[in-house]
Amino acid sequence: MRLAWQIATVAALTLAAGGIWYAAAGRQDTAQQSGPQIRPTAVVAAAATTGDIPVTFDAIGTLRANEAVTVTSKLTGIVSKISFTEGQRVKTGDVLVELDATEAKAELAVAESQRRTVAQELERAIALLGRQAVAQARVDDLRVELQGAEARFNAARARLQDLTIRAPFAGVAGLRHVSPGALVRPGDEVTTLDDIGTVKLDFSVPEAALRRLAVGQSIAARTTVFPDRAFTGVIGAVDTRVDPVTRTLTLVAEIPNDDFLLKPGLFMNVRLLLDERKGVVLIPEESLVPVGDRQYVFAVKNGRVERRLVVIGARQSGVVEAVEGVAEGELVITRGTQKVREGSPVAAEIVPMRLPGPAGTQS
Repeated sequence: MRLAWQIATVAALTLAAGGIWYAAAGRQDTAQQSGPQIRPTAVVAAAATTGDIPVTFDAIGTLRANEAVTVTSKLTGIVSKISFTEGQRVKTGDVLVELDATEAKAELAVAESQRRTVAQELERAIALLGRQAVAQARVDDLRVELQGAEARFNAARARLQDLTIRAPFAGVAGLRHVSPGALVRPGDEVTTLDDIGTVKLDFSVPEAALRRLAVGQSIAARTTVFPDRAFTGVIGAVDTRVDPVTRTLTLVAEIPNDDFLLKPGLFMNVRLLLDERKGVVLIPEESLVPVGDRQYVFAVKNGRVERRLVVIGARQSGVVEAVEGVAEGELVITRGTQKVREGSPVAAEIVPMRLPGPAGTQS
């Protein structure tokens, strides 16, 4: 009896061990058939949306005055009076400098006396001609002589006027280069005069932009001197020629400068609005993955990654137009693109995209 019980016990343990082994082997086969489990990669994505984006062009320009001149003397003379101060705003015709006019006034007086004498002689000769007391030839000679006397008088008067140097237009007087008592000669610089109530900004754009340029088009310009202020203006002129070397043409923008903050020669960054693209598909610029001269994005569809070739258009700070490759509402990965591949599962955190503001830059 005892032997039979021992045999039954051994048989039961053998069956139990076999069942455990079989169950373990079955779980191992199932695990091998199902393969390893891949965890989704955590990424950040944004939904493509439609909106408006301006197409602008950034350039560098240099300011110059609306009108500018170096004031010089036409005659040789001694400075007798200076009637302006440096930085003074003057009007058209205001006296800037007076040269000594003593000799010129004397010459004008002599010329006036000669003109008056000849005029009186001509008047008497004409009266005598009616009584046949003087020849017609004498009258003709006096008329010619009077014309000469008047010409000498006008020349003397002009010379006297030229000794007074006046402002040719309204503007701001520059630095003074003469002093009272100084001898100035023709061409010597007296001062400068700049009309800066409106300033002109010269800059160049590529020839490809020519078809979208027009006089009166708006521009915005900034300078590091006043970093918190944008100066607005309009295109005043477009050059009639394209530079054959650089393939660019020069534009002249006019910027109001009522507070006289801007000075000629100042360096400025100018932004020119070329177009306004409306109702286009927009995606975050950080979603772009450049490969050579092409641009790709990683789209998220049904929890997995799709690598898409995209054609881009206009850009703006942080936003780019997707001409082809992405439709409105599709998710594109903005962060984590280096961790994903085609078909890999992802867990996307959706972050809203910031839409374009009132200005941008062209791609």
